Amino acid sequence: MSFRKFSLTNGKNQTLALADQSTRIFLNNPQGLGLSQTVNVTQFGNVLKSDSILQFPTITGEILFWADQNKNIYKGYNDFVEFLSYTPLSLSYTIPTPTPATYSIDVELTSLAKSQTGQDGVMRCSFNLTGLSRWKGSEVTVTGSASTYSITNGGQLPAGFWIQIVGTDMVNPYFTLTKDGDVYGEAKFLDFTGFNKVTVDSNDGQQSVALEQGGSVLPNPLGFQDLSISNGSIYVTFVRLARGTSTLDIGMDSGSITSATIKYTPLFASV
Repeated sequence: MSFRKFSLTNGKNQTLALADQSTRIFLNNPQGLGLSQTVNVTQFGNVLKSDSILQFPTITGEILFWADQNKNIYKGYNDFVEFLSYTPLSLSYTIPTPTPATYSIDVELTSLAKSQTGQDGVMRCSFNLTGLSRWKGSEVTVTGSASTYSITNGGQLPAGFWIQIVGTDMVNPYFTLTKDGDVYGEAKFLDFTGFNKVTVDSNDGQQSVALEQGGSVLPNPLGFQDLSISNGSIYVTFVRLARGTSTLDIGMDSGSITSATIKYTPLFASV
């Protein structure tokens, strides 16, 4: 029988399995893997309107420690505390069935209790992690030299993405995102000399633009944005991929594309 598995990765890129005989450590009864929302309700006459905000998860449980061959149960605890001291931390969760999948979330340690050893030789310590991101699936990379790409966001939430377009004398380059025939996102950069590389990162906390011209990085890249394309329904430049399948089109007034790379990570409200 296959079981779900948990592991932690610290700032030294060390990974610790939380169900391992060799380390004598086990995460028991984990909670907080579901979904939680704050719902605000406002009355308009005889109608109620609701507005919900998805909360970041808090993962709790028990960490079980048991003695090594030297009957030193506290060494495992102290080694675990040292492991946690190297931040940032990431918690991974692997589901074996029906389709194997691994999800991860950035976390911060809130608390780790220290208890007495029980009669069974096990020390049970309550454990609390605060989620700092959404649950993330495996990163997806799409590459090519075409001007049109089909992008499928298999997550439960809209997701930021990283795109880099490399070309020759790309005058006024742009890209658009379309779903079911409707354009929902667009970015365009104006320069009549032409760019040879355009990079946009719309991931939360990393939003940035980099433009290169003749091999040199241009200062103040956001100043090249064409903000006139905003029409109230389009989110300009830092666009998120909608759930499901979108069409990404790359274009320009003149010049040519050498290559394009798109990277995105599906996001999940619950795992």
